[in-house]
Amino acid sequence: MLDLQATAPDSAEAIPVLRDQIDSLDEAIVRLINERARLSRRIQTARIASGGVRLELGREREIHNRYRSSLGESGTPIAEAILRTCRGPLLAERQR
Repeated sequence: MLDLQATAPDSAEAIPVLRDQIDSLDEAIVRLINERARLSRRIQTARIASGGVRLELGREREIHNRYRSSLGESGTPIAEAILRTCRGPLLAERQR
């Protein structure tokens, strides 16, 4: 196994190991997004069953702000993609 501590940080030998680490992170991110989507569906179901609306714009704004404050401007499209994936498309998006 390659010892990344003993290898130059920009060494070509480190690339496969680093890519494996990225692949592991991507798998974890997908698992987390799927779990988030499951929880979001439960919340939507409970909210609708209690006479509420499917989606709360204030809550979505909070999520956008959290991602933007943590990741900068690139956090905004990430938040939007996660929200869209987890809540499903909005009516306007479905009509396109």
